[in-house]
Amino acid sequence: MKKVFLKILKDNDLKITKNRMAILKELEKREVPTTAEDIYNAISTKGDKYSISSVYRALNQFCDKNIAKKTAEIDGTTYFQLNQGHTHSLICEKCKKIMPINHCPIHNLIHDIEHKTDFIVTGHYLEIKGICKNCQEKLSEEELKDLQDSSKEAHSTHKCKDENCI
Repeated sequence: MKKVFLKILKDNDLKITKNRMAILKELEKREVPTTAEDIYNAISTKGDKYSISSVYRALNQFCDKNIAKKTAEIDGTTYFQLNQGHTHSLICEKCKKIMPINHCPIHNLIHDIEHKTDFIVTGHYLEIKGICKNCQEKLSEEELKDLQDSSKEAHSTHKCKDENCI
């Protein structure tokens, strides 16, 4: 994979540095989005000296060049992953676990939007927040019922009177 990373950096006019290579390797290891702090902690344990600001700077450069992408924001913390195409996530609001969704549930919606609005969709991102099964099991029956009730209320029928509403 090292050759691939060297080519990616070169093709994007980014200087090949030990820091950038370590960050790319760490992003590649992760199956789910990760934070700059997690990357910093992982690469710093290998004896080399890195700064958290250089990790953020490299990640933002990777995002600017579409090498990586910001995929989630939880409680003000941004999560990153290699840009390997189309991904979507489920995010637990309690434990902050991120779980990938292995299919895209909104292709039909995009088709409807383009057809009804003459709007060309150039991309999308789907992030669904909620409470994972493990965290639900830790809730009291009352807390779980309140959560379920608030979810039903939030997703009640759409009452838009706009004839162009999708």
